[in-house]
Amino acid sequence: MLTYTQDQLDRYFRHIGYSPKDAEDDLGRLTMLQLRHMARVPFESLTLHYSKHHRLSLDLEDLFEKIVDKGRGGYCMEVNAFFGAVLRSLGYTLINVGGRVKKGEYNGWNHMVNIVTINNTRYLVDVGFGSNGSVNPVPLEHNHIFTTVSPVRGRLEYKSLSQHTDPTNQRIWVYSTQENSSAPWKEMYCFAADMEFFPADFEVMNLSTMTSPQSFFVQTVMCMWLLLDEDDEKKEQRPIGVLILHKGYVKRRIGDKSEIVEHFESEEQRVKALERYFGIVLTKKEKEAIRGLPSELKTRCGHC
Repeated sequence: MLTYTQDQLDRYFRHIGYSPKDAEDDLGRLTMLQLRHMARVPFESLTLHYSKHHRLSLDLEDLFEKIVDKGRGGYCMEVNAFFGAVLRSLGYTLINVGGRVKKGEYNGWNHMVNIVTINNTRYLVDVGFGSNGSVNPVPLEHNHIFTTVSPVRGRLEYKSLSQHTDPTNQRIWVYSTQENSSAPWKEMYCFAADMEFFPADFEVMNLSTMTSPQSFFVQTVMCMWLLLDEDDEKKEQRPIGVLILHKGYVKRRIGDKSEIVEHFESEEQRVKALERYFGIVLTKKEKEAIRGLPSELKTRCGHC
């Protein structure tokens, strides 16, 4: 099973601004790594729009080059495969498992998370679910409620689904979120914590997710990452919000307040925003690759 070398780990640590000396135990180290990763490695779909091939590789060496060497990110299967390999290289015990995102009903297998075991306790570790995702390791406990980025809360339940044909004998873990303490809970995705998915399973899932015209990632140019309280003197730097580029705008959410930072009406403006807010610089060929795609921002003609 492929892991990363110590030199690669050191380069990754420098990339996310993490010092191994900052954590004292395995859970503390994992918690800090997840926060620093999510604040530096964006959850994004750019390769599906700004590349000639419009394809995504789950090869771990390709992922390292993309994330560490090129300063990019990826969607769930990319960033969770990469982060899982980092943890495995550090000696953590974990498995990669599949999930189903809920959109009306639960879709087919289209999500990936890591289940990490520390001192006989299993934790959900997901660095690839965007603004609605968990930001810390979450113990697998039924009805466990926790804060993601305040005031948003998350919840884990172990239960049957309405789509199950034999609900008496079927259970699965369900991750839900709540915008604030008075808002309704919304189920986000379910995952099979007891069934390890192999790389071949994710290759099948990845093919569908990166090629289907109905795929959110195929339809949408998006890029986001976690915002940390950089003024917090505590080493863990608590999460305070998210920065999101979605189609034609950039939005910043701090606590319960959201603001549109910038609108753009052309590809040139969006490409500049990727560099300004996320430090992502596209090559000329990458910029040209989106031409003709439904996701392209076409400059509005004032004379038309």
